[in-house]
Amino acid sequence: MRKTNKKFGDVLDKYIVLKLPLSLHKVKSHILKSDFQIAGAEVREKIRNDEKRLLSLYFDNWSLPFYGKLNGWRNDSPVYMMHNGVLVSGVYLCDNNEFDDGNDWGQLHYFYTEPAYKKIGLHSILVEHAINIAKSWNLRGVLINTDRHLLADVYMRWGAVVWKEIKKRNPSKSSLMLTKIRNRSLFNIKLF
Repeated sequence: MRKTNKKFGDVLDKYIVLKLPLSLHKVKSHILKSDFQIAGAEVREKIRNDEKRLLSLYFDNWSLPFYGKLNGWRNDSPVYMMHNGVLVSGVYLCDNNEFDDGNDWGQLHYFYTEPAYKKIGLHSILVEHAINIAKSWNLRGVLINTDRHLLADVYMRWGAVVWKEIKKRNPSKSSLMLTKIRNRSLFNIKLF
């Protein structure tokens, strides 16, 4: 086995596409504390600036979910995590997917979290909530496309299976820079 210097969440040179059948979903989410709330499209206009800032922090193509340009987008696609009324995390659930794997497979897109709120279980809470929405939409499952180191392993623990891997044609300079910035051992500064 080849050793890697990559850290959790570093950008990979490929996309890993996973299928999570709703019947196999087994996230054990954290308990949502009382000062956190799950919200949807009803708060979207109030949080647009924070949504754009957080999306652009992680994704070069942040405008796709920001403007609702994803395959299978619905008005109720956004799933947000709020802390005392402030956006701290989110994901987008669509009722179709970008891989044309049947119209009973949706897709989870563009997970993001305010850096100060990482590692407290918000991701699993958002996924569980999105899965419940997908069930109400009568979907068979969701596809998840990630290019982050070790994140596919998390999804597999939750019941997903790797469906395909897609090599990136030209990894963007900004994505590579994000990996370098996240790898704080390269710099002697505290970013957050």
